[in-house]
Amino acid sequence: MKISKTIFSQPAELDVSIIIVSFNTREILLRCLESIKKQTNGISYEVIVVDNASEDNTVNAVTEKFTNINVIANKENRGFSAANNQGIISSKGKKIAFLNPDTLLTENSFKKIFKYMNENPEFSILGSGIVDKNNKPCPIRLWEDTPQDAALKILNLYDSSSELEKMGEMKAKEAQVISGCCFVVVRELIESVGLMDENHFLYNEEDDFCRRAREKGKKICFFPETTVLHLHAQSTHQNCHREKVIVEAYLSNIYFYSKYYSYFWNLLLRFLYKTTFLLGLFSPSNFYDKDSKTVGGSISFKIKLLLMNPAKNNF
Repeated sequence: MKISKTIFSQPAELDVSIIIVSFNTREILLRCLESIKKQTNGISYEVIVVDNASEDNTVNAVTEKFTNINVIANKENRGFSAANNQGIISSKGKKIAFLNPDTLLTENSFKKIFKYMNENPEFSILGSGIVDKNNKPCPIRLWEDTPQDAALKILNLYDSSSELEKMGEMKAKEAQVISGCCFVVVRELIESVGLMDENHFLYNEEDDFCRRAREKGKKICFFPETTVLHLHAQSTHQNCHREKVIVEAYLSNIYFYSKYYSYFWNLLLRFLYKTTFLLGLFSPSNFYDKDSKTVGGSISFKIKLLLMNPAKNNF
């Protein structure tokens, strides 16, 4: 697939455009927006909320409480990458920040980030540190997933707890990839690398974007000198849409493997997926693990997954 390059519809007039994609996240989104309002002194900014056809009255709630926010209301769920692209195209910031709706700013993070990026212009992408509700650092994978990592995740054998130790000292450093829940890019990077790959409906979009940036010789920085609070998975783990999340995560992974891994690893990883789906037929579990993308659910749903052809997306 050829990744189209963006044509900004607006000139760069502000310090930053903050893009948030929402889907049925009304309450946590309102908290996120309130934190932005409190923690953005001294910078010029706009907030662009791209809503993917939420069913919880998100759009009305946001427009009633925050009259200065640009809301793009989609009539259908276009996926995370496509929604971010809508925000990018309409943005007016010299820098573009991507923020998950289940995050809270607890300090003026963007001002700190801009200062560091201006002093270190070699970095085109910068990701903040992440903390949990107890203010403890969350593990962030700062390196590219290998095919071996992908296999362990499919089999639910990947130990994400080791990532915190592997991250090393909590100081600004070059990274291969950063967390997608809060990161900032310079506007010029979009012109060079292009928009997000819309084949990633959900998950892997930041990995893909970072890989493409590094292929262009751009540098990425992990910047834990400022952190955002992440209310983990509240934006994706919604019971009523669990099966849709599972399917799209599966499709995104298969597409990512085909794009970046060898033919051998593609075959092996697909086989492992099908094996886990087959074993799932005999499991009573209804558990869905975000890292492994293994599933429980109804028997009929498991059979559909087993028979599904990702190339045709015939779910």
